[in-house]
Amino acid sequence: MSDFICTGCGKHAPIDTLSYKCGCGGLYKLNSDAPKFNPALVDQSEFSIFRYRRFMGIDTAKFREISMGEGLTASVKFGENLYLKLDYAMPTLSFKDRGAAVLVLHAKNIGVKKVLQDSSGNAGNAVAAYCARAGIECEIYVPKGTSPKKIDMIKSHGAYVTVFDGSRDETADACRKKAAQEQIYYA
Repeated sequence: MSDFICTGCGKHAPIDTLSYKCGCGGLYKLNSDAPKFNPALVDQSEFSIFRYRRFMGIDTAKFREISMGEGLTASVKFGENLYLKLDYAMPTLSFKDRGAAVLVLHAKNIGVKKVLQDSSGNAGNAVAAYCARAGIECEIYVPKGTSPKKIDMIKSHGAYVTVFDGSRDETADACRKKAAQEQIYYA
């Protein structure tokens, strides 16, 4: 069984809460009874991040509806003790796909219809792609000056992009404010 626990005051919240933070202002972290990592519990037949679903602490029964094969990108030996992970082979060309897949699966599980997220580009693109796959409406806030190519990538998934005239931190603040005022899931 899983729930969330506030990192500020220790209060528990149900796994299906639509809030990302506690009333005290503390952020939630997952409180799960998922097993400790054990290679024998890895689903070797699954070629995505969800091969590790037994350890995720969320309902992963419908992962095939969300997954686009994220994770398990190749590694190339670069030096004697150095390997490079080729994450440009991810569905949206970014390592952000792993987290986006799990986040959007959870959002889908708890009935979210629309998400808001702030991003400087890569995370917004990944969340937009996975939301499109899940049938969840998506709006991404980006700071003014974000690469037009990144904005176009986000839009290509059907997401709405709000370009905010402010710094990255101000953009995040504006996004969280809208999420709270309109009771939209802040991803």
